[in-house]
Amino acid sequence: MREDFKINEKLRKHLTYLALNLCFDKNEMMKATFVKTEFKVQAFAITKIMFDDSDLVSLEVNVRLGNEFTATNFLFSFSLFNDLLRFSGQQGEQLQLLVSDLLLGKDPGPYCIDRKLDPIVISSCLLELAYVIEKDSSCLSVESLQPISLIQQARNLRANIRDFANVQLQPGESFNQALKEMAMMYRYFQGLLELNLTEEHAREKSGLQNDKLFQLAFNASRSIK
Repeated sequence: MREDFKINEKLRKHLTYLALNLCFDKNEMMKATFVKTEFKVQAFAITKIMFDDSDLVSLEVNVRLGNEFTATNFLFSFSLFNDLLRFSGQQGEQLQLLVSDLLLGKDPGPYCIDRKLDPIVISSCLLELAYVIEKDSSCLSVESLQPISLIQQARNLRANIRDFANVQLQPGESFNQALKEMAMMYRYFQGLLELNLTEEHAREKSGLQNDKLFQLAFNASRSIK
């Protein structure tokens, strides 16, 4: 029984401090002014989720930060974590149910969802990050997130496949809205042609360099007036 208590205390400390040897308590940490990073994260793979009944959720992730692909920890408030799941399609819904079941169950926690053998790839949100300790990228606080449109997810797909073989498009908006966006992109392309830009330059400016996306946009422009 004592051993179980020690294990729980160790995991709770990890949840709170993300395995960093901080010399102040959780309340002081949450009061700290974190230092904003230059990183803009649009895709990452979750290998472990840790949380308890506090307002913190810790994710172990694999992610590209700048030019380096690395393993690190993302620290979310529970509210931002819920937003992440809400914008992450079917995968997010499944995780929401799992998290809810754990919190409503009889186990007092803390809780750990291990996905090392089957990482969950998220590519539907843009994250703004801050250092918990300046210039230490082993622990990053998620300051804000916003959903990425289905069109932008398609644009990011080739780059994301470089890092994550199982990346999927997660619809963050209605299909009709996505079609409207594609139609607008094609009409913008046509407008650029009328300004005597070359087709290559017009496709670059309108974000339609990808041949499949260009064909989708063309078809969308014909079906949506």
